[in-house]
Amino acid sequence: MMFENQDPISFSPSSENTRFFPVSSLEEVAVHLRDHDDEARYEHYLVQIKHPIAAPAEAPKKVVTPPPFPTAKAAVVKDEAPAPTFKAEKDDIPYLSENADLLLSAGEVNLARNIYRAILRSGESSEVAYAGLAACADREGLIEQAIQFAWDSVAFSPNKRGYQILSQLLVQTGRDQEAAQALGRALRSLELTAQEKAEYHKTIGNCMARLGQNPDAERAYKKALELSPASDEVQSNLGSLYLEQGQVSDAKRCYQDAIASNPANDKAWVGLGLCHVSEGDKEAAHEAFTRSLEKNLRNSTAIFHLVKCAYEIKKYSTAEKMLSNYVEVAPVTPSLLYSLAGLQFHVGKKKEASITAKRILQIKGDHQGARDLVNRIESGA
Repeated sequence: MMFENQDPISFSPSSENTRFFPVSSLEEVAVHLRDHDDEARYEHYLVQIKHPIAAPAEAPKKVVTPPPFPTAKAAVVKDEAPAPTFKAEKDDIPYLSENADLLLSAGEVNLARNIYRAILRSGESSEVAYAGLAACADREGLIEQAIQFAWDSVAFSPNKRGYQILSQLLVQTGRDQEAAQALGRALRSLELTAQEKAEYHKTIGNCMARLGQNPDAERAYKKALELSPASDEVQSNLGSLYLEQGQVSDAKRCYQDAIASNPANDKAWVGLGLCHVSEGDKEAAHEAFTRSLEKNLRNSTAIFHLVKCAYEIKKYSTAEKMLSNYVEVAPVTPSLLYSLAGLQFHVGKKKEASITAKRILQIKGDHQGARDLVNRIESGA
């Protein structure tokens, strides 16, 4: 970052809305942004720059160039390419950044990192360099280092890439409160499209829902829908929030709106099915769970509730077909296979039921239900 001489700041004791925070380095600015309350507002940071005391004349001068990031957590990489010795000029930054991004996407992490370091040493576009270094650290599994780089990036200058990496990593590590606060700052400091704002509010809503802060989650989802009314994912998430709170009619409306926007949303079909179950309409629930599995056969929640409904309303054919296909593509357990064997037996597929029951016994030899079913089939009962 390049500094120019500026006129001295004049302090006005009567200015109640301006707050000054003395810090000794830009790193402290990043710490303030990271750790302080989300509602706090900082108008100015006063950076105190201390000039080093000159060494005695007889002492040899030693020039030390500190690394641009903490090396204690850095990965040890064999045969790492040496850092480039050229100095990146301001006009070169976009070109260099684009090439570094291409190298990173191709898996050339060391080469990409070297370019980001060169950009950082130039003193220009430090936020670009730190965001790139965050992406490199993330690729190498150095999550905490990547998070620190991302914080440094948005501290130098708020930018979309820095906030995107930061929020993703915070969510990934279960730090939902920090992720929501970071995205709140991004919404206030970045110029975003309506769709980007909707995405940020949706993610904040997801974070708040996981934290159990349902009113905040609901507000965030509604803000997202104001910006993107056709978002079936947000409608479905809001429906799940309502269903969790026992607001079945509100949840049902959200799921229906989600399906109207995107009939292929298997999660919305499951949610609608659960609403029907809460209302006691097992036939409608059976239909909704079936529709969910037609969209996504691997939906484990849908298959569980479909089988349960099938036994309750004594309609086995559809569930048997769906579960037969499901066990071919998804992980299975003895209990799931036992459900399939029972369905096969009820639809008259006794040979298939026997094969499935014996498969259970190969996994769990003491499964009494499977053993009884095999004996029943072989005895002709």
